[in-house]
Amino acid sequence: MGMNVKTSSGGGDEGEMGPVAEINVTPLVDVMLVLLIIFMITAPLMMSQLPITLPKASLQEMGKPRDPLIVSFDLQGNYYIDTGGGHTEQVTYEELPAKLAAIAAVQADNLVYVRADKGALYGKVVDLLAIVGNSGFYKVSLMSEAQQ
Repeated sequence: MGMNVKTSSGGGDEGEMGPVAEINVTPLVDVMLVLLIIFMITAPLMMSQLPITLPKASLQEMGKPRDPLIVSFDLQGNYYIDTGGGHTEQVTYEELPAKLAAIAAVQADNLVYVRADKGALYGKVVDLLAIVGNSGFYKVSLMSEAQQ
């Protein structure tokens, strides 16, 4: 911080200076920073000393999560349903909504991955997404391969 010095107006003694009416805030800033650091260090220490008794909850066995359902199609127009566990079933386009609706009736909260060939038309991918969504599944994701 700088200090303004009033120069003489020539009317009085050359060495006479008037009082400076500005407040030096540097010591105030220093004190505030020290207080901030003190509070930052002591606040977490005070929080850990609160006398709180946490409730106990019994943990139930949740079991293994279900394998996701994978619905895929290739460039030849073949549709596949992979229900997990190595069981893949080829279905026709006409059978696909009924098969998915039957699976959704049992496990509608299951995650469904839609997998399509790289050269597939975008309209077919959107159509497959609509069929999966209309079958009763509400968790639908698209699959892709990671680039190397």
